[in-house]
Amino acid sequence: MAGGTVILFLRTYVDRGALILIFGAVVSLAMIAGELGIASIQIRSPSQADLVPPGARPADGRVELLPIVGAEGEANAVDPRFLAFRGLKPLEVREHSPAASRQLTRSNPPLLGRIALVSLFIGRDSRSWQDDEIARSHQSIIRAGEWVEREASRWRAPVNLLVSQVYFVVENHAVDDVELTFVPEGDEVGPIEEGAMTKALIDASRAALSLGFRDVVDWMNQIAERVDADAIVWLVHPRRAGRSLAIPLDLSELSGVSLALCYARESSFPEPLTRPPWTDPVTIAHELFHLFGASDKYGTSLRSYPARSVTSQDIMRMEFANLGRLRVDSLTAVEIGWYSPNKSLTADFSG
Repeated sequence: MAGGTVILFLRTYVDRGALILIFGAVVSLAMIAGELGIASIQIRSPSQADLVPPGARPADGRVELLPIVGAEGEANAVDPRFLAFRGLKPLEVREHSPAASRQLTRSNPPLLGRIALVSLFIGRDSRSWQDDEIARSHQSIIRAGEWVEREASRWRAPVNLLVSQVYFVVENHAVDDVELTFVPEGDEVGPIEEGAMTKALIDASRAALSLGFRDVVDWMNQIAERVDADAIVWLVHPRRAGRSLAIPLDLSELSGVSLALCYARESSFPEPLTRPPWTDPVTIAHELFHLFGASDKYGTSLRSYPARSVTSQDIMRMEFANLGRLRVDSLTAVEIGWYSPNKSLTADFSG
């Protein structure tokens, strides 16, 4: 399955040819990497130790709740641990925040250290997100985070996932046209909404304005300064069906903005929900990995990859709908900074 700040009044768009070329290039590079072997895609520094943030702790399988300093909110009626954002108090002392520098200046950061997950819920099609739906979505996010930590522990990667106690809710009931295009997916092609990335960034920009921020860059910078994390992942949840996608920094049209668009139900194109919204933890984990460099591995024969580097259970392969049947294989581990091909394997490949 398949970020910068779209300032609302600039309204930049990605044309069809550019979108297809971007996706084609990404898929082609992934296929070439598979043919040449794991070592050929090692694009990070030779020393993995250099990528580990200071103070990073081993994964422990637990997902902590993370406050946003100075954020005011209204308690969720179903799960009062979480607060709907209402405003920010001024910071008395602006201390250096790792997330404010690391996430906003690197286009392909490793998935290491303290990673904060912050959610934006967007009401669509004349239906708003309800407190019980938001509470269930946070349960799914926590479940995805626990799975990521277990996989990180298997690879001995120091990763700790944290879920923001404060979430953001906006309404966007505008009716927009949906046009499909087709892009390469390994040996096949698949449908995707024309200009999906640009539309997602425009939605985030509208959300920033309605929440009282200058634009989406101002919003994300202000939040980054207020969280104790090495990087922030923004999860955007439109209350409709659609094809989830990740917008990493290197594909973003806006300086410093990246996000994962996670629809309430999966479908080939955006459409109103016909069933209650449900945030899929598999989708959360899959799109999270995209933001840290992982490539899709579906649509391509397993024989095209080096032996044992990708199996049918790999999270980026998406062959199973249950997290319990999925894992991080070595090719994906290299891409997200969990494993260096120059070192011996540390993961447990049993089962």
